[in-house]
Amino acid sequence: MENAFSQRHLFHRIFSMQHELNDLFKRTFGPDPFGVDFDPERWERWMPPADLYEREGQWVVRVELPEVDLNEISLSMIDKQLVIEGERKPPEGFKPENSIFQECPYGPFERVITLPAPVPENQIQARHHQGVLYITLPAMKEQGKKIEIQSEAPQEDISDAA
Repeated sequence: MENAFSQRHLFHRIFSMQHELNDLFKRTFGPDPFGVDFDPERWERWMPPADLYEREGQWVVRVELPEVDLNEISLSMIDKQLVIEGERKPPEGFKPENSIFQECPYGPFERVITLPAPVPENQIQARHHQGVLYITLPAMKEQGKKIEIQSEAPQEDISDAA
């Protein structure tokens, strides 16, 4: 009897701490840090896991998108950011309110991956295979601009100001 009470008490404490952390996060970053209005009728936003690595002079972005229809995915480049958007729809007949157990997230997603340097859109290739999106881009080198330093006598002599 005491063991069941201890376990319940432990779970209650864990859920209480989670609630406090969620509350702290909302107070710190606002109720909607991702720019999406909270709607309890919508499924929770999710972020698909991704990798970015270099292979043979190319960057490869690998994004796990199980059960996401290819027609529900869009890609765009904004400066050095690769933006992947889409929606994972629930299985036919699925209703969250009837779930006994649910870990699989559904709904819209947006994944922004900042690349080391900008890449022209016409050099980006993407393919979708067995629920994984592979995006290949040429590994570009960031080209900094050289700033010329001019030599002039200062208008005021700094040593006189002291």
